[in-house]
Amino acid sequence: MPGELILTVDDEVKIGELVGLYLLKDGFRHRTALSGRQALEIAKKEQPSLIVLDVFLPDMEGYELCVKLRQMTDVPIMFLTCKDSETDKVVGLSVGADDYVSKPFSPVELIARIKAQLRRDRIVHDRRTDEPAVLATERLRLHVNAHEAYLNDVKPELTSKEFQLLSYLMQNAKRALPADRLLNHVWGYDSHLDTKTLKVHIGQLRKKIERDPANPSAIVTIRGLGYKFDEPLL
Repeated sequence: MPGELILTVDDEVKIGELVGLYLLKDGFRHRTALSGRQALEIAKKEQPSLIVLDVFLPDMEGYELCVKLRQMTDVPIMFLTCKDSETDKVVGLSVGADDYVSKPFSPVELIARIKAQLRRDRIVHDRRTDEPAVLATERLRLHVNAHEAYLNDVKPELTSKEFQLLSYLMQNAKRALPADRLLNHVWGYDSHLDTKTLKVHIGQLRKKIERDPANPSAIVTIRGLGYKFDEPLL
């Protein structure tokens, strides 16, 4: 049975070849696009299971490409780029990416993250029927199966990962959740991996649902441990 198709979008041919070599060793199929336009064509025709893309492309920024890809697919998207500041990561995740890996990178870690994203994506699509259909507070309501959120009856623009993270926090309302448990549940990561992705998503969620993001009352930080959803459920 052929393996899942991974699309790498990078104008550095050697990067595509290196990633492809490790993917093929692990039983995946691999395609490389050298431009944003080529990536959109391949994504439309071949429907990859996951897309890895760079920010610097010859015909468009990777951020712009990510937005275009999100309009046509909900498969996991990962940035693999030399732009590694906190601001860069915030921008990448806010336009719809699920993960952000900085160059230079470990091919072994990249493959581990790709596997984790694919594993988590399968879990989300095979969501257990015993999960609550609706999670609600006085001002926030999540329709879990429909993947819809309402804040005072207005739909905030949440990415897939932001929704998954908020849903899990609300399912465990008033309970402190360690960062590694959140990473494992939402991203499928082992606990030793970088927590910056989680921190960025928490920050973005606070901007979208908190009354005062600078002084959060819904998603609170438990110093030295992780985070807690601190509003009572109805």
